[in-house]
Amino acid sequence: MKTKLTLLLAPLAVLISLAPSIAGAERPGTYVALKGGIYSSSATFNLRNLDVEDTFDADTESGVNGEIAIGHYVLPTLALELGVGYFKGKGSLQTTPERELEFNVIPILASVKALIPAGRVDPYGEVGIGAYFTDFEVEDNLNTFSGTTTFGLHAGAGANVNVTETVFVGVEARYVWANPSIGDKKIRLNDEDYALNGFELNGFTTTLVVGFGF
Repeated sequence: MKTKLTLLLAPLAVLISLAPSIAGAERPGTYVALKGGIYSSSATFNLRNLDVEDTFDADTESGVNGEIAIGHYVLPTLALELGVGYFKGKGSLQTTPERELEFNVIPILASVKALIPAGRVDPYGEVGIGAYFTDFEVEDNLNTFSGTTTFGLHAGAGANVNVTETVFVGVEARYVWANPSIGDKKIRLNDEDYALNGFELNGFTTTLVVGFGF
């Protein structure tokens, strides 16, 4: 994780060091951004039997990701952004029979973006924090398991292309670190009760962005 974090933060450090020496272009002070793309989990998780220590590993698959955000340029090279989004993932538990699973997440995010205005193109790096609200569903179980509010980190990079003075399009890649807790709720599989253990939301979101300044 430390290696990944270093790789993600390195571009941001470069952007911040360069930003003061670059004259920013005129732009609207505030913007709204609509984002849509995919979420790719990089973590696995398991169900652990508290009595006999049996473990079922889970394979995870990519899912959808979306966000609406509002941002404000405090400097031509620095923006603060607040967003609310949604992403989901799915996979299967290696049980007999195999069980399908799905998790749905609503994140509320706060980000700092350092930009390099370069004519029509604005490359940037970002870091931020988020609150994540997670629901977890397992096939053939009667309950939907809701996690506690989880606070996590994210870092990433992207680039916006200014189509007009008030409209931009772009692409953004972000890595998320978050580890929700499901509490003491249990899942019944193969006539045994299992506690959710080791479930992480760690993964990449890759999105296309459309923004409107005002």
